[in-house]
Amino acid sequence: MAVFQPEPEYLAAQIQSLVAQTHTDCHLVAVIADTCSKDLVLETAMAVAPGLPLTMVSGDVALDSVRAFEAGLSEALRLIDAEGLGEDAALIALCDQDDIWHADRLERGVAALVKSGADLVHSDARLVGPDGTTVLHRSMFAFERRKKNPGLRGLLYRNNITGMTTLMRPRLVRLALPFPPQSGVHFYHDLWLGLLAAATGGVHLIDTPLVDYRQHQSNVMGAIDRTQPRGPRWKRPDAMWMRKEATAYALARYLGQSTYNRLSDAVTDGSLSHGEAKTAPLRPYLRRMRGMGTHLRDAVVLGLQGHAGLARIAAGFAVVSIGRAVWTLREAFGPGLKSAIDGFDTRLYSLSPGMSPRPPRNLTAPAKPPVKHESIVDLRKEPRFVPEFSAPHAALNILVPTLNPTEIFAGIATALDIGLGLAVRGYPVRFIATDLPMSSPGTTQLFLGRLGQGQDREATAARISLLCGVQNETLPLHSGDMFMATAWWSAHVAERLIRRHEMAQTRFLYLIQDYEPHFYAWGPEFADAMASYHFDFEPVFNTTLLRDWFSEQGFGFATGDVLAFHPSIDIERYSHVARRAAGKGPRRLALYGRPDVPRNMYATAIEALARFVSKENLGPEDIELVSIGQHHSDVALPGGHILRSLGKLPWEDYPDYLGTVDVGLSLMYSPHPSHPPLEMAAAGVRVVTNGFGPKDLSRLSPAILSVPATAPDLADALGLAWHAAPVSQSEREIDLRDLGSHPEDMIDDLANRLATQLARI
Repeated sequence: MAVFQPEPEYLAAQIQSLVAQTHTDCHLVAVIADTCSKDLVLETAMAVAPGLPLTMVSGDVALDSVRAFEAGLSEALRLIDAEGLGEDAALIALCDQDDIWHADRLERGVAALVKSGADLVHSDARLVGPDGTTVLHRSMFAFERRKKNPGLRGLLYRNNITGMTTLMRPRLVRLALPFPPQSGVHFYHDLWLGLLAAATGGVHLIDTPLVDYRQHQSNVMGAIDRTQPRGPRWKRPDAMWMRKEATAYALARYLGQSTYNRLSDAVTDGSLSHGEAKTAPLRPYLRRMRGMGTHLRDAVVLGLQGHAGLARIAAGFAVVSIGRAVWTLREAFGPGLKSAIDGFDTRLYSLSPGMSPRPPRNLTAPAKPPVKHESIVDLRKEPRFVPEFSAPHAALNILVPTLNPTEIFAGIATALDIGLGLAVRGYPVRFIATDLPMSSPGTTQLFLGRLGQGQDREATAARISLLCGVQNETLPLHSGDMFMATAWWSAHVAERLIRRHEMAQTRFLYLIQDYEPHFYAWGPEFADAMASYHFDFEPVFNTTLLRDWFSEQGFGFATGDVLAFHPSIDIERYSHVARRAAGKGPRRLALYGRPDVPRNMYATAIEALARFVSKENLGPEDIELVSIGQHHSDVALPGGHILRSLGKLPWEDYPDYLGTVDVGLSLMYSPHPSHPPLEMAAAGVRVVTNGFGPKDLSRLSPAILSVPATAPDLADALGLAWHAAPVSQSEREIDLRDLGSHPEDMIDDLANRLATQLARI
């Protein structure tokens, strides 16, 4: 059972339904996903189920539902192994905190597993109201028009397995752990378990409700009514439609490949025998250029079976698959091919005689249509929507490039945190995506909901609106709204909206997180970014270092009384990480390597590493070199060293991995301090970074060496770090207050300033 800020009444009813089972040999594993409900679970269990064996799993970090169930399943396997139970002597069921099990839920499930021989059984559910007794619909399968036996590939069109109805064998759980990583929550654990079960031991449906699924406002996922027509069933494909379909297809392809890879690994390690896994239905997701025909055939079959919704999904997958193949062929054989040949010939003729042959005089070039100006000018500066002043109250409109979790990086996340903090404090907030459409509003809602804490969670959620200025021609705003820009082009958007529509609030907030003109060569983008600093705004600086840099450059708005906050880094999350024991194998050096981000100075870092290993005469038996942050090609360095690229590490695994690193190299040629040097130092890593203007991170901890951003200086600093003593615990305790106020204190100050301009609701 995953527990996250439960309603005490709902939790008690669910636990009571567990002890009322006709199958009585049960052990409850409760995962305290919110880190704070442990006492409530214990008190409730003692009150309504004093004889129920209970194990609680808790940690210092809040978990989403997927990671919570992953932790619970791991603990269940540990208990099974600790008690010496065989694979057929124990079964595992999943349970939500607010539903109600029918008394025969487990007994029927056990019987179905034995009779079917499947690895996973699941059932229908009855939909009930918040009171737990009012029946809203007798069957969730009928309510959501679920296909009862979709098969392996059908699960990737639409999952029909609900986690809280499942019962499974431990061998399936062993195969499923760990879950494939994801940014935010794009798929749920029940789908992953169902895919593996469908490919191996099988999935069996108990075609009757065995659980009452309570519908209320705090549901992570509620039932979706598909019994009624919902407007036009087929939509003419356009760019937005294609993006939405591509999002669903991408997830299906990711899960299809992840399933195949996991099964292949199981065959390799001997936990599955050859031929035991049935992967043929996954072929459309495994082939590089084919698969669209299978999806089209599925669409026809599903349509003939009366599953119009599933047919539309399969047809959408076919369109995206065809588009993928067409785009690939066009890139390989289209205009790029002519440009490549022309480029080669130009370089060839530059060798001799120094110029290309002139074309014949009678050659008439084909007429080309004029280029549209929209393809030349930067349209990001122009609002793509028109305000429709129909909102009932004024709000703070936070302009962000995207609201898709997979595209949200640290800068956007900081803006979202500020907006969520203001919503908690009672202010209405609208997040407006200015550059990219929302692929899945539900996924975005769940991503933002991770910070909705406390008793006012529902009230906070009611103050937050998610809008997309790309998909909608008009947005419901209020003439008294304020705007917050989060990048230079959104500053232009805010300025134009305010002046064009004569908004009551003539100044906007500008969240400044770097000196953005330096992202570009001298030219239009450099000039536009610089121009954004001459609008009428109130700045909010991410660190005093950045504020001081702007002040040094002569910007009058960068005064000592403007808001400036330190990075939102949980230092304790890193400073309490256990360190790897010394003397076990080669020491490890980790580079924060991001070749596609110039200010992270990847080439300089590689040169510094080459100088360092050569100067210190280190061999592969002395040091292991890894790169984290972005996948790139492995790099051969002097002395037989290979820099292995690990890419982006899962967020939950990152601190423990840093506990195995001895020396770090993380560069940022910018006045803004990046997070990795601070996280590395807090985790006990002796880290080398570079200074820039007023930025000197070494003043925060002796574990940080800050030097000029040149390869010789960095190589020398790496030598010092290599020979230095291990980082002490006191060096790991980093005080960020030198970089600005605490983010929560800054939001308090911002809320106080907004009090005269926006009303709380």
